[in-house]
Amino acid sequence: MEQQSTPSYEKLLLIERDDDKYTPLSEIPEEYLKLMLPYFRAYFYQDEDCDMLCQHIRVNEFSIWGHDILAKNYIVLKPRTHRHIIALHYMQEDPIDAVIDRMGPFRLKTKEVNLFSLHADFHSAALDLGCKIFSFHINVRPETLPELAKKYPELQHLAQLQLDGINGPLNLAPYEINDVCSRMLKRIFRCRYVELQAACFLYRCCVDLFRNFAIQDARFRLAKEGGEPVPTNDSLIKQVFSYVEANKREPLTLEILSGVFGISATALNTGFERTYATSLSDYLLQQRMYNIYYQLLKTKASLSSIAYKNGYPNRRAMVADFTAYFEHDPVRIRNAQ
Repeated sequence: MEQQSTPSYEKLLLIERDDDKYTPLSEIPEEYLKLMLPYFRAYFYQDEDCDMLCQHIRVNEFSIWGHDILAKNYIVLKPRTHRHIIALHYMQEDPIDAVIDRMGPFRLKTKEVNLFSLHADFHSAALDLGCKIFSFHINVRPETLPELAKKYPELQHLAQLQLDGINGPLNLAPYEINDVCSRMLKRIFRCRYVELQAACFLYRCCVDLFRNFAIQDARFRLAKEGGEPVPTNDSLIKQVFSYVEANKREPLTLEILSGVFGISATALNTGFERTYATSLSDYLLQQRMYNIYYQLLKTKASLSSIAYKNGYPNRRAMVADFTAYFEHDPVRIRNAQ
């Protein structure tokens, strides 16, 4: 990765780029190879002050980035994009203070998510000696949001945000990375598919993360205006989430869970959405779709068998849901191996 010559403690960090000057795997130290995500390409930079492993993949409208950075001395990162981007950013490991377009320090805390409007400019973030961060973000061009919102109505809220002159966070406050998002991020990090199978899988993961954030942000703004109260974590809802996780291979339904926990389906659905920014019915569909995706690629079971195993009355109903969700026929995905 290219670096500025002066001052030496300033390190250029490109958070969007179009070139294909990737670092060959043979030039990446062994301790960093284990961090590589399959089907991602990498830019690696190392000097006496820092190590940087930046991984990237472009999937249709989405540009996905992961940055592993270790500060071996005090450094100031200089994140830069060559064009205006909307970046959905998830912070892992150590927190840092970022200065975006001279707006002053903005604390990027561990396990928090923010949505940034970033113009072609240099920003900055100081890292102390020994600081280790993993910064993950999904970029889109602002002009693509209206088209995405036509397919995914929850994104209409983001498409309507006023971006003129904004060079910084678009959300009114940082949001905690909830359990549903954590699950989705793990799917991305553990993805072992390649080519079309990876592209289809990762695209839908990006959509689901943007949908979740859009719902969180819309609800928070409504609460700030004196409307619906800010969501709080309910112990019962957390029990429901844990139950779904523990039985994720089972064809669970809203009605089944209503019976298990002794609460109406409506209250369960609403409570789950207030806590996790997605309704329980939507989350069950999401779980079912990713289960089917896995079974298509990791087993030799017939489509009819997979359909019955996931609670469908027949293959046709499953194919319809799968195609609507992933925008690809399951037979095509399976045959892309």
